[in-house]
Order: sequence, then C-alpha cells, then structure tokens
Amino acid sequence: MLYMSKVFDDKSRRKYGLISNFIYNLKAAREWNPRLFRAQILSIIPGSLGSLLGTYLPSRLVKDLGSHIEVPRLVLHMALITIMMWICNSVFNVLIEYCDNLGSFIKVHYAKKFVHKIMDVDYDYLEDENYQKISGNAWRVARFGQGVSGAIVSLPQFLSSMAGVFIYGFLLAGKSILLLLIIMFSLSMSLWLLSIARKKHAQFYEKLQLSARKEGYITAQTTESAAGKDIRLYHLLDWFLEKYDDALQDMGRMYGIIHDWYLFRNVSHAFLQLLMNAATYAFLIYLLTSHKITVAEFVFYVGLVSGFSLYFEDALRQIMSFNNTSASISYIREFLETEDRWKRGEGIGRTRVEQIRQNAVKLEFRDVSFTYPGNEKPTLKHINMVITPGEKIALIGLNGAGKTTLVKLMCGFYHPTEGEILLNDIPIDEFSRDEYYRLVSVLFQDATMLALSLDENLTGQNPEDIDRARLEKSLQLSNFSDIYEKLPQKGESLLVREINQGSTDFSGGEKQKMLFARTLYLNAPLVILDEPTAALDPIAENELYMNYGASMENKTGVYISHRLSSTRFCDRILLLEHGEIIEEGTHESLLAGNTRYAELFRVQSQYYKEEDERKRKSKLMGDAYETKTGKERGVFDE
Repeated sequence: MLYMSKVFDDKSRRKYGLISNFIYNLKAAREWNPRLFRAQILSIIPGSLGSLLGTYLPSRLVKDLGSHIEVPRLVLHMALITIMMWICNSVFNVLIEYCDNLGSFIKVHYAKKFVHKIMDVDYDYLEDENYQKISGNAWRVARFGQGVSGAIVSLPQFLSSMAGVFIYGFLLAGKSILLLLIIMFSLSMSLWLLSIARKKHAQFYEKLQLSARKEGYITAQTTESAAGKDIRLYHLLDWFLEKYDDALQDMGRMYGIIHDWYLFRNVSHAFLQLLMNAATYAFLIYLLTSHKITVAEFVFYVGLVSGFSLYFEDALRQIMSFNNTSASISYIREFLETEDRWKRGEGIGRTRVEQIRQNAVKLEFRDVSFTYPGNEKPTLKHINMVITPGEKIALIGLNGAGKTTLVKLMCGFYHPTEGEILLNDIPIDEFSRDEYYRLVSVLFQDATMLALSLDENLTGQNPEDIDRARLEKSLQLSNFSDIYEKLPQKGESLLVREINQGSTDFSGGEKQKMLFARTLYLNAPLVILDEPTAALDPIAENELYMNYGASMENKTGVYISHRLSSTRFCDRILLLEHGEIIEEGTHESLLAGNTRYAELFRVQSQYYKEEDERKRKSKLMGDAYETKTGKERGVFDE
C-alpha cells in the first residue's frame, strides 16, 4: 500500500486538471453504468436535506414545548420531521452504498480499456521506457482501482458536503458573519496542520521503503533453499538476524517520527476545537441573554455550528485527498489518450488492399535512417534499397548490424526518423495499420504460443472460419504436415501446458515449422523470415531451403540470417554493417570478388566445419552436444 501511495503521490506526470479529471471519471461511470452516474448526482439532495432536518428537529421541539402546544400535536410534528429525516438519510445511504458497490467494479471498466489499448497501441510504444512507466502506472490504477473506485463515492459525498456548507453557512451568515469566519478559520488551521503531517509522512517515505525492502529481502532469503545452504554452511544466522533487527529498528524509528507528527496535529486540532467551541457558545449565549435570539433559535444555531463544522471539515479533507485521486485518473487518461501515428480504420481502401494482395509487391526504402529515442547515434543510416515484386532477398549481417531494426521498419513497428518506406510505390503512412498488416507476414524468432487449439494458433481464426485448403497447403510447404497428422486430435490439440493440462508440446524445430506454417497461412504478398532455421537440424534446414521457392510463389520474400551459407538460394544478398548496406549481389558474385561478404563467409565456413566435426564426434560417443554459442544442447541426432 505504501508503494501504491508513492505512485499516486507522483506529481511529475500530471497534466490534467482536477475538475477535468472528475468530469472524465463521471463520464466513465456513465459509460460503465448509466444508473451509477444518476445515483451519484441524486445522492446530493437527500444527504444535505436529511442533515438539515436533524439540525432543525431539536429547535422545533424546544419551540413547541415553549408554546405549550398539545401533546398529540407535538408528537405529530416530531414524527413528521423524524420520518422525513429517516427517508432522506435512508435514500442517501442506499444511493451511497449503491455507488460504493458498483464503483468498486469500475476498475473492470478501466482494466478492459487498458487491455484493449495496450494490444492496439503502436508497437514502438511498447519498447519505449517512458511509455512503459505510463502503462505501468495506468495498469496499477486499473488493476487495484485505488483512486478511481474511491472517486465514485467521494465525489457525491463531496458535493453533498459542499451543499451542506453552502446551506449551513448561509443560515449562519444571516445571524453573524463573524461567527462563520471564526469556525472557518479554526477548521482551516486544523486541516493545514494535517497537511503538514502528511508532507512529513511523504518525506520519510523513501527511507521507510528502503528499510522495508531490506526486511522483505532478508525474509525472502530465509525461505530460499539456496540461501539456506549458505546460512548453515557459513554460519550466517547471527549476521542475518542482526541485519533483520537493524531493518526493523529503522522501520520502527521512521514510523515513530511519522506518528509524532500526527500526534502533534491531533493535539493541536483538539485545542483549536476547544477554542472554537468556547467562542461559539460564548457568542450564542450572549445573543440569548441579550434576548436577540430565542431558546429554540439558540438550539438551532448550536446545531448549525456543529453541522457546518462537520461539512466544512469533510469537504476540505476530501479536497486534500483529491490530489491522489486526480493523479490516478491522470495516469489512466495519459495512457488511454496516447496518440498513435498509424491510421486506424480507412487508409487506401479495402478494395485497393485486396488488389495488392493478389500479387507480389514492391518494397522500397528511400534514404531511411532510424535513431532510437534517447540515442544520439543512428542505428540505421541512409538506407536505400528496392525489392522488386517476386524477388527473394537475403538480409545478412553480424549482431548489432541493424537487421532487427530494419525488419521492424519493414513490419511497420517503427517509423523512420528520416526518409520514407513505400509499398507498391505508396508511402506506408497512407495505409491504415490494419491494411498494411494484411500485406505483411513475418516469422519471428520469439513468436508467442497461445493457450488455444493448434488450428487457432496456426490461423488466428475460429475453427468454423478456417480455410482448410489454404491451411493444408501451408502445412505441406512448411513440412509441418506429418507432425500435424500424427497428433491424436490434430488441429484440436491444445497448446501451452501451463494452462491446458495434457496439452501438446513441440520441440524447437517442430515449433519453428509450425510458426512457418502460420506465416504462410496469412497469405500476405510480403513474407519476412527472421532466422527461420535457428532451431532446425541440418535435414529440416535443407528441406526448408528446398520448399522456400514454392512457398514464396507470387510473393516477395525477405530472408534474415546470420549464417551466410543459407542465403545462396536467394536472388540477391544485402550485407548490413554498422547500420549501412555495404554490399549487395548474388552469393556467387559476392564470393568472386575481394568483398567483406567473402571474408565473413570464409570465417564462418571454418567455424561450421569445426562444429560439424564436434557434432560427428558427439554422435559417435553418445555425449551431450553444445555449441560454442550455447544455443543448442542435447544429444546430437540427425
């Protein structure tokens, strides 16, 4: 909870006004449940009216007793006022309870909006550190509801309190402005002291959290078996206990300081309350003894003073708490109102997109540079390339050359810092995002498996919507068909064992083939394969090369690899180094000259010869085999 209060006390990111935030939350409440919105507004009237009737009741009783009216009539007056007061208070409590009950679930409304936004926001935001902080704060608000849920009840209570302040203040001012100012001054001083105590609390928060983290860390370590061995073997028990006691003592000292400040405020509040009551009663007694008010009016004004004090103090308390509530709503708004660069909805039009999908496409980079936010040096520098329709190119380069960044630009995940990207001579910014994504299919190294059926993972569609002929073709071209057919439930097999018990699990190579089938099923005219053979054995790798031409029929292909020998089947090879394309040509032409490609190829060839020899020896000896890079492990098996 302390952590949450720190999040909500952060004022650095607030860019929305207090009133604007509460209006926003009111609209959210109306969107979530229109009846909740109406209940918030309607609760204002009975709350203040019921309190006013409670103040009027004693003075009416005194007045009736002083008038010596008949007992039945007096009882009737008291009964009518009491019934009206009971009705108002009951209606108010029911409405507040209704708001509290439904308001606690408004976080579900915000959580739903959060999930929709985080899955729909432009991809580059997901990798931005500042946006990760924004989304993290927004998720904590949506997940726990602190601030937004409380605002559903606190707002009508605040408005009811303000109505009471206005009504009671108006009645008191009619008798004496001085009396009203005395009360307001006393209550304002008390709440000012409370704000000081809260500021002191915030000042010691970081120190308190540091000690709490130390205590939590030590506690966690004592339950870990790995740490348990060290504690026993190296006689660390006394040392751990000493550090634990130090953390507890520091926490106790911080809590003590915070408690002292609140104690000082409470003692000061009691003293100010005493002075205010003394001044108020002295003034009212003076008016009574001077025959300027009656006994009934005296009782009524005493009630007004008490009611005004309660309403005024409650209103100021809630105003002080509104900063946290407003900060919570600001986090949600800042996240949900993030402006995307990609268009949504209509771009070049569905008809043109479907026409483009029928044939291989042309992809062009015109003087494209890209610099990551916060970096001074560009990752890609002045990339100029044209991939013609139906061409199969290989994009190669050492780690850090910029291959991944270039792929993400092709996918539309990033937007160029300089220059532009065109698809079929159309700047990709003219497409809507969904239109462009219908034209690109990518096999990533770190693709995600969903806890759904195999068919749903392969197609992204409900079983009844799947194009079975297209799926069968994709399975065959990816060499996943045999694996698929051997499964007892075939496409109905469930994946992800953590969620679905008894689910199907695939090896790295089988998963790679499955993901390739998924890439092909999308049937996009531009296909990008990012290290598609990384988890394949040599035979499966060769099969992919053999099928690559058929799978890219009527498509433009981009093949990314760090293994130079695997790119010889491509029409053209682009060598990327230090963010620039330094060489391009066919495998043969690049090897024929004194090129960087030829140099890298010779180095890699020697490396793979050594690896093949280690694999051969491992197979003969039956030993576990591990590459120099540590990427493969297990008994080598062709």
